[in-house]
Amino acid sequence: MSEKMEKIMDAKYAQELLRELVAIPSVNPGFTHAPADTVGEERIGEYLMHWAEENDILARRFEAAKGRPCILLETGPKDAPSLLVSAHMDTVWTEMEQPFTLQERGNDLCGLGALDDKGSLVSALCALRELNRINISLRFLVLATCDEEFGLIGIRHMIPEHIRPDGVIISEGTNLQIVTAHKGCNRLVIQTKGQRVHSSLVPAGENAIYKAAELVTALKAYSAKLLRDRQHPLLGSNTLNVGVIRGGTQPNVVPDNCTITLDFRSLPGETPESIRAHVHKALVNCEADYAIIEEAYEAPALDTSPDIPMIKHLQTILSAAGLDAEPHGVPYTTEAFQPAACGIPTIVFGPGDIAVAHALNEKIPKDQLLLASDLLVRLVTSRNWQKSDFMVN
Repeated sequence: MSEKMEKIMDAKYAQELLRELVAIPSVNPGFTHAPADTVGEERIGEYLMHWAEENDILARRFEAAKGRPCILLETGPKDAPSLLVSAHMDTVWTEMEQPFTLQERGNDLCGLGALDDKGSLVSALCALRELNRINISLRFLVLATCDEEFGLIGIRHMIPEHIRPDGVIISEGTNLQIVTAHKGCNRLVIQTKGQRVHSSLVPAGENAIYKAAELVTALKAYSAKLLRDRQHPLLGSNTLNVGVIRGGTQPNVVPDNCTITLDFRSLPGETPESIRAHVHKALVNCEADYAIIEEAYEAPALDTSPDIPMIKHLQTILSAAGLDAEPHGVPYTTEAFQPAACGIPTIVFGPGDIAVAHALNEKIPKDQLLLASDLLVRLVTSRNWQKSDFMVN
């Protein structure tokens, strides 16, 4: 078979694999408004175990929680340096028409999860399938995680308890650019309390919503200040957004309770303590009393040194392919924080544009789907890997 024909066959295989994965509903259970028969990663986990058996690939199933599997697949020598590519199985829920039917539109493949993150998973699986046929000097692992879209229990369960690779690539839609830095995300719930009375007796009451409104105004001003202050060379500034306000029961009652949920995008080096300090600083001049009653979500920022040989090797591969090889930063958060927090060199790299994740027109370019796989194969086969390839020189 000619090289051109092999590429055509590989492209068809990748597209068909993506078609099958998109057809398996795997909506994160956190999306409570999604139809019940679309929820959970159990079915796609079973599919991956069968796929591994058909391709003579070692695969293991781990339970991050009841009915919430992670699937670890691998090839290569057990005692060799290890590189793990991780992609998540769960998706969001959107009102997309025919979400579980992959549709071709020009150079794009469209469907729920086509970009986020089943396309990345397909690229990694196709690379694994190819590498399993040859002798390699690297232990190459693919991790399919659960719960990326909500609680991140999958990646936290797997690393470092069940696997501690020498290097990690979190596969998300970066348009095949190397991401060495991304912002963290913390969500805090702030509560104000008041005195409940009938609305005809306003002077006798204390309005918790009015108190919250004062806090929101102060948070808005502080958000503008953040944009002018601390800057990271790849990430820019912190951002703060008040996304949810809940308070009151009915118009004729002075509310005695109100909560504000804010989303804080952190820079490398910041901690939950320093983020709470930001909030208190923002509200220091407010007369309203308040309490931070919940820290609903925490994912630290990523800041990986671009001087790690693993990254240099990937840059060489990208340059040879005529692609952007510079390190980039992105404002969103990924699972990369978990291996990075364990001291494992970690980057984000994958096919497609994250801008269309969670969108009604979610899509991934056909050419990037196969190219991402090809680049991973080239990276793994480019050298005789050593432990030192994953250490800062």
